[in-house]
Amino acid sequence: MKIGLIDNEYCTRENHSFPNLALMKLSSYHKRQGDDVKLISFDTINPNLLFTEKFDKIFVSKVFSDTYTPEFMYHIPNLEYSGSGFFYDMAPRLPKEIEHIKPDYDLYKNDGEYYKNFSIGFITRGCIRKCIFCINRNYSKVEFNTYPNEFIDYKIPYLMLLDDNITAYKHFEEVFKMLNDTGKPFVFKQGMDFRLLTEKKMKIIWESNYYCPPGSLRTFHFAFDNIDDSEIIERKLKIYYENTPYKHNIWFYVLVGFDRNNKYDISFYMKDLEDMLKRIEILFRYTAYPYIMLHENYKRSPFKETIRQVCRICNFPALLGTKSIAESLKKGNKNEGYETILKYFPKYLDLKINTYMFKNLNKINNTIV
Repeated sequence: MKIGLIDNEYCTRENHSFPNLALMKLSSYHKRQGDDVKLISFDTINPNLLFTEKFDKIFVSKVFSDTYTPEFMYHIPNLEYSGSGFFYDMAPRLPKEIEHIKPDYDLYKNDGEYYKNFSIGFITRGCIRKCIFCINRNYSKVEFNTYPNEFIDYKIPYLMLLDDNITAYKHFEEVFKMLNDTGKPFVFKQGMDFRLLTEKKMKIIWESNYYCPPGSLRTFHFAFDNIDDSEIIERKLKIYYENTPYKHNIWFYVLVGFDRNNKYDISFYMKDLEDMLKRIEILFRYTAYPYIMLHENYKRSPFKETIRQVCRICNFPALLGTKSIAESLKKGNKNEGYETILKYFPKYLDLKINTYMFKNLNKINNTIV
């Protein structure tokens, strides 16, 4: 058969930089069946255009619900679409024989970092948290999914893990040993659950063969989605920095714009802005960087421009440096953000990241400690 694969994000989102794992597995499966497989765009099958290409079967996949998808696609009879972008938490899983096949790393002809430098897969699936904003809200536990050798291409230098909550897995230590044994530096793309870290788990992470970007510091990603977790997050941060053996970066995904009570009124949006600033304050205190994750409902906030401006300076540390929030906003001509915070929450304007936390840590961190 002639198979067409469409990565919806790759086609329609500007600067999209991550391959679609499901399509890479579908490509491997159909190539093994002897099928002719091709990564295509929507224009290739657009019936409103003069030149189109015919396929026996077309698969479309997308990850994000706000990704634009052309309407004509839904009227093509030999087309099948799936992914969390279409069905959110109800997206069907790949059949077992496709889920456990090695992805086709030759599908994308792209020189981007994630397209050429990382083997991609899941060791575990699921989560224990049931967060209502998350596609994993129907899970109640973390389960083993795949051994690394199922998705590793040994010609590719690094591993990218997409596990939902690796720190909640009961065999956490065994997973890190398994990954270390591959000899490949690896990274978990999702924010690990900082609330579940023990001193032992911290040590396992620090001493692992974790990925270190060339010319940069090793970076660990965690999550701080709810201000209600501030007490445990700060308690763990104190332990973390009292024991950390070498200098590195630590990032926390900070969710903004989602109302757990589904009210979305002015009192929520005011609290949402303040909660974002409170979490930034806590993280800055421990030399941790906040990465502001914007839920699509943030666009309904009367403070959306302020949130965007704070997001811009926090998510790009070079714009922040050692400057305060106020200095960074002023330097970037982000006057609305400055004026809004000055009016409602002026004490947060002086926030700046603590640059002294690691001053006595001089160990090199581009190899296993």
